[in-house]
Amino acid sequence: MTEPAVAANDARPLFFQRRFLPMWTALSFGTFADNTLRQALLIGIPAGVIQLPVFENTDNAVPYIGALLPIAILLFSSVSGQLADKYETSMMFRRTKFAEIILMGAAATAFITGSGLLAVAMLFVMGAQSAFFSPVRVSAMPKYLQTDELVRGNGLCNAGLFTFILLGYVVGGFLIIEENGRYLVGAVLIITATIGWLAALRTPVAAANEPDLKISFNGVTQTYKMFRYVFTSRGVTPPLLGVGVFYFLSTAITVVIPFYGRDALYASPVVWTVLNGLFAIGAGIGAVSAASLAKTRTGLGFSTFAIGIAGILTFVTALITPLAAGSPTEPLSLGEMFSSPFGILLAVLLIATSALSGIYIAPLQAALQRRAPAPIRARILAASIFANAAFAIPGSLAVLAVTATSLPPTAAFLGVGAAMLAISGIMLYRRKTLDHGLYDELFYAGGETNR
Repeated sequence: MTEPAVAANDARPLFFQRRFLPMWTALSFGTFADNTLRQALLIGIPAGVIQLPVFENTDNAVPYIGALLPIAILLFSSVSGQLADKYETSMMFRRTKFAEIILMGAAATAFITGSGLLAVAMLFVMGAQSAFFSPVRVSAMPKYLQTDELVRGNGLCNAGLFTFILLGYVVGGFLIIEENGRYLVGAVLIITATIGWLAALRTPVAAANEPDLKISFNGVTQTYKMFRYVFTSRGVTPPLLGVGVFYFLSTAITVVIPFYGRDALYASPVVWTVLNGLFAIGAGIGAVSAASLAKTRTGLGFSTFAIGIAGILTFVTALITPLAAGSPTEPLSLGEMFSSPFGILLAVLLIATSALSGIYIAPLQAALQRRAPAPIRARILAASIFANAAFAIPGSLAVLAVTATSLPPTAAFLGVGAAMLAISGIMLYRRKTLDHGLYDELFYAGGETNR
């Protein structure tokens, strides 16, 4: 494990230090722009604001749109990981964020001109940009932070991530249904991308992991190599898979929410947006909680119990949905939802489930960063990003089981709840059967782990 490239001698809290805040700001505002664009499409299409003539039933377009970002990440991760290992970190931050300004300008043009197909295409291209930014960011954290700061750093990054996902959901979802919403969405995309680039200009210099690396553009070969690094690096595979499964489940829930709001809760489009916002609020709370709970330990034990409780609450959410719902002829308004005891309970359950999921994910991300060998760290983390995308695609497309059949949207919640309980069971089994349970020797004594 190499020492961080940036000295940790700043007396200010980690969040306000230059080795963290510019990176966090670039991540958060990029997340906001991506989710404003995505949510404007996911809400605008079912609400009839955005037209896609390619699809006879526009509802069926939504799962495919949800899969565009991860598909782009799959295609470009093999190259992006190499670039993040080869080149100096702050330069990569600057260039990827400047490209975002150009791309968001094109997306804004699509909204302003009313070109739904172009807007969808730009969502795919933004996925490609994310594929190049993400390995730079995740591999920069072990350079900027001390080993015992990684859980806290991941928790704070996740808190920003989910908070700005929430803001993107709210802004994209609410603006697109306004009279001049397409123009407002376009302006927001350009402004936020510019803020992210300005933050990237302040990221500290950190040396390349492997400056002599020769870049290969053979995606198949490089993807094979990435995962060979994963499987031959001790202790990397379990947290990588744990994070990937999280992306499968969270993507499925995010994509199904508009249909859950419309066809199970019988709610207005405003409520659909708020439901996704509740998930983002909970995830932010969970990320901050993970950072606080795991200051002197790996936090993997908290992950185990959090995902199990989240599974139970997900089942309860599905069961109480009919009690909180409106009717097909009188859709549930936002005010009615929060004035009903069952509506309030539903909101609390969504926030709590998401918070527990946030506690689950941050320690796994930190374990992956800790355990990845420094010379190939960015490529291993690019493999993780590839795996996240590979899990997210079927997570999104699984919603076709709802849109293309007679299954109720609550079936998705039952499936997700069952998967969460299975994950908790696997982690409990490993905790009991492995010599060191779910704790890293590396975290405490500088040794390696073989889990």
